[in-house]
Amino acid sequence: VKAYNMAVLDNDSAEINMYGDVVATVPKDWRNGERLPGYIGLDEFLEDLEEIKDKSAITIHINSGGGDLYAGLAIYNRLKAVKGTVTTINDGLAASAASLIFQAGDVRKMNAGSNFMAHGVAGFLFGYYNIDDLKELVTQWKAHNKAIVNVYAEAMGVSYEEAKGFIDGETWLTGQEAVDKGLADEVIGS
Repeated sequence: VKAYNMAVLDNDSAEINMYGDVVATVPKDWRNGERLPGYIGLDEFLEDLEEIKDKSAITIHINSGGGDLYAGLAIYNRLKAVKGTVTTINDGLAASAASLIFQAGDVRKMNAGSNFMAHGVAGFLFGYYNIDDLKELVTQWKAHNKAIVNVYAEAMGVSYEEAKGFIDGETWLTGQEAVDKGLADEVIGS
């Protein structure tokens, strides 16, 4: 069972529902080898996207807490390359990597009662590290943050310098707040 589905509505349009966490590879149950539910796997998502990418209109409903940064960026970049009009709709939550995917819409819609959350790179470390290992990790995380800020700066129509403070800590926005920041185009029903 996939945490997303894609449906061809007619010759010109398609719809995607993304309701799960974004990952590079869907994890499997160690006991039986079956895929775990609730994950949007990058490879299979992009493979399925190939089937509908030439539609003139694609609507994407999102309800996701995010997940893997580079899986989210890959989906964002592929959706930005779609020739037709992409409409993203935040049905409940577009957080972390899902907030980047949300920005791929030519038209981005928020519900008044949905939330948008952005933050800089964070990670869990466990193991044995020396100073050089940690310095390399900081270098990588700074590069990751630059990629994130570039997406938001483009979406908000501001410079990189103006946008970089946006990912300090966590930023939570409701529908109208996201519109006011330039991270959504409209609030549904307003």
